[in-house]
Amino acid sequence: MHRAIVTGGSGFIGRHLVRALRRRGVDVYTIGRQLGLDGKHIVLGGDDWNADALAGILRTVDPECIFHLAGTAVGPGEELTRVNLGMTEALLDALASVHLRPVLVIAGSAAEYGSAIRNGEPIEESTPCAPCSDYGMSKYAQTHAALRYADKTGNPVLVARIFNALGPDMPSHLAIGDFAKQLASMPRGGGTLKVGNLDVRRDMIDVEHVATLLCRLADHPAARGIVNVCSGQAPILRALVEMIMVNFGEPIWVELDSARLREKELRTIVGSTKLLSDLGCAPPKTDFPALMSRIAEAARCQSRISHIR
Repeated sequence: MHRAIVTGGSGFIGRHLVRALRRRGVDVYTIGRQLGLDGKHIVLGGDDWNADALAGILRTVDPECIFHLAGTAVGPGEELTRVNLGMTEALLDALASVHLRPVLVIAGSAAEYGSAIRNGEPIEESTPCAPCSDYGMSKYAQTHAALRYADKTGNPVLVARIFNALGPDMPSHLAIGDFAKQLASMPRGGGTLKVGNLDVRRDMIDVEHVATLLCRLADHPAARGIVNVCSGQAPILRALVEMIMVNFGEPIWVELDSARLREKELRTIVGSTKLLSDLGCAPPKTDFPALMSRIAEAARCQSRISHIR
């Protein structure tokens, strides 16, 4: 791979992916809604994101691979579908109109599996999907559109179903991101950390490992269709919270916030890494203490910047 496009390149996973690609010598162009990374960033707002505009970009860049990460994880159901499915359909229409055959990597989500997940059983790619959240349904619709396009055109498509990516500057709508933000904003002398159920285990993966896996899978001719991007490790959330609190060195009280509790929450959700291993892309083990330290330091830096502003 010599030339690639990353949509959503200024997002959480996108930033790490762009750096990983450029370390490999890939000429990377990014597309996003805001002014971005450098001269190879293309601004394309909501109303401008259409098949004609995208087709023009594709003709100019002529990418060997497109990583489609642009989308949203928050908002009402109609908005999630409009953005996650709508942006994908526009990109697929653009690809069809220019007759290019780049590898298309779609960022899917473990939320697509939904109620098909069985407590503690590793989730394989063959697990029938039964999304039960608006976000999961919008991502599942996105997956269907991408796989239909692959079947119709024969063009190479990979849906990378990403589990819980952790790393510096992760968004605060994710639990660890929210905890880090709360901790970084506490005054000297400590404070209270509000949490939901911490006695759950979730498949967590370092965002740097996600970026590396996306690069490797895109280059792998057999990595097509659906592939889980997960660690196969499901640490208990309470342990991660304790790891991150250590980095702040202040007395912290943990308080259960009933508004953060979810009904009928499964105790353990973990992805299967069998297919990744079969492809020669087994994920490395995650150093969770070091990862929590990186997240804490980034949260402190962001808090200092916010106070200066």
